[in-house]
Amino acid sequence: MKNFIKLTLLSLCTIISVNAQENLIAGRTNIQMNESNSNNANSSNATIKSTFEFMSFSKALSTENITDEIAGNHFLGTEIAKKMYLFNEQYCYKVPLSPGNSATKTVFRKPEIYSSVKKIERYLKKSIKKGDLNSSIAFNDYNKVLDVALNILDENTGKFEDRLKSAGDNPAELLKIYLFEVKLENVN
Repeated sequence: MKNFIKLTLLSLCTIISVNAQENLIAGRTNIQMNESNSNNANSSNATIKSTFEFMSFSKALSTENITDEIAGNHFLGTEIAKKMYLFNEQYCYKVPLSPGNSATKTVFRKPEIYSSVKKIERYLKKSIKKGDLNSSIAFNDYNKVLDVALNILDENTGKFEDRLKSAGDNPAELLKIYLFEVKLENVN
């Protein structure tokens, strides 16, 4: 009986995971079709209404000063490695446990956003390994996720963080939120 319950739960998890992947692919295809339609019509207005809009600042100047040695390696390339270095530098810092003690603990700014980005990174890595996802698509998706995370650190993100919490531990749903529900407005 226990094995039957475990098998049933495993089957349900697999079905949910497959459905989330299909929704993600369908949503990505829908966005690409809408973008190509808007490009064909020479219109600059997006046909998709984003739930969250944040200001965007160019991070290119910030990544220029980061060498490959400092950034390290990343499975999606050096550009992502540099953005991950920036991401970790901006979202994590160490504080002493007590005065005079050399031991420290790591504190995360906006832990919901930090953990969602890390979950998406693991999800994309597994998807590439399994052959479910092309590395160029994963690069574009994760690049957008990092751009969002780097730009919203100093923004009021309470509602966005609540939306991330509602996705739970489903990395496909988290990725979908970053890709389809967030719009970055260029300031530069």
